[in-house]
Amino acid sequence: MIGITGFTKGVVALSRLPNTPSGELWRYGGGGPFQVAPRKAAFFCGIWVEGKGNVDFVNGSDLILFDDLSNIRSDNAIPLSRNEIGESSVTVKGTVVGGFVPLGAKLVDGSPHPHAGTGFGFAYALRYALDRDGHYDYREVKERWLEFFQFGYDGKAFRVLKKERAEYETLFPGWKIEGGGLPNAIPDGQDLLLAMAVKSGEGVVSGVSRWQAGADGWQPVSFVPVTVTRAGDKGKWVCGGEPSLIRDVDGSLLFSARSADEANFDMAVWRSTDTGQTWEQIIYRKNCRARSPISINRAAAGTPYIAANLPSNCRTREVLGLWPLNENRTDFEKILIARDCRAEFGFAPSGSWWRVDHPRSAVVQLADGAWHNVLIYQIVDNLEIEGDAAMAPQTGHYVEEVFSRGEAIPAWNF
Repeated sequence: MIGITGFTKGVVALSRLPNTPSGELWRYGGGGPFQVAPRKAAFFCGIWVEGKGNVDFVNGSDLILFDDLSNIRSDNAIPLSRNEIGESSVTVKGTVVGGFVPLGAKLVDGSPHPHAGTGFGFAYALRYALDRDGHYDYREVKERWLEFFQFGYDGKAFRVLKKERAEYETLFPGWKIEGGGLPNAIPDGQDLLLAMAVKSGEGVVSGVSRWQAGADGWQPVSFVPVTVTRAGDKGKWVCGGEPSLIRDVDGSLLFSARSADEANFDMAVWRSTDTGQTWEQIIYRKNCRARSPISINRAAAGTPYIAANLPSNCRTREVLGLWPLNENRTDFEKILIARDCRAEFGFAPSGSWWRVDHPRSAVVQLADGAWHNVLIYQIVDNLEIEGDAAMAPQTGHYVEEVFSRGEAIPAWNF
């Protein structure tokens, strides 16, 4: 019998940045884990600017290497990007998302992976008009582009091999990127598959992009929409972006995404049995979550689960739940409460509400040689983001583990 047996509920792993400029409050929060080499992993970590009343005021991101969940440190953080601030404008840099083939990785036949030790990442860059109080309107974007990275790891150092500007309209021929997914890419032979959202007409569609390595590094080569309407769909879906992708125990792909508008509080799962070429909606449940980011994940022993906030049907995000899929992948099992901030911490210090959000995970091998399902999210008092509330002791970046029954299934072949 397989299934999720429990999870950690630890204290904050990372909070304030040690090199924050005087008078500023920068703190870590959210980002996806991935494998770097045998027994070594990393995560992209977003940097948030607080106390200015700006929604989603991210200040670029760092990369942090780790091999033990009890010893997450930012001492040797690798800066990837920071915001650009002028007299009358600010360019906000998002949290990096991407993919990486770990050093020492092998293909299914046991031969060395030709692109081991390399990967890619990208993040949005949004320019806004800035008022004299340091405030901007996040809905009024003046200019946008992508920061596009090529990465390498040689067993001694993780390096940014290239960093360049890429345009939303041209990175994918025929598609305009709306945003990256939550978890990072997964392997498919020599390629990497990454969930992404793109513009489609006046709306958004989420799907799966395929990336291949060549003379210029990793580049996208195709995109297949997933969240489009098909005959036989179990519910009416309206895409809100922020998609996620995993590989199931039978080799099929499972996909989920954030919903919007009249489907704001619904959840759905799609499946592909032909490496992402065609898709079928296999689960749909209405009015079961809050209006916030959502991700599909895989426990170390293979159980798929959705991570999302529970209702009420409003913006609050105080409870993070895990919905395991049943054995036949036709519905969800009983929900598991991963974090209930109000129950654990009481009311948020500002009198507002807690955010425990942006959950994402990966199965990685750490220093003990075992495979762990590492679940990452952030916790923050809402008025630290939307106002000028003081930083709560619980605020910051959390790195937890989800435990499962059964033999672990390696995410990579070493």
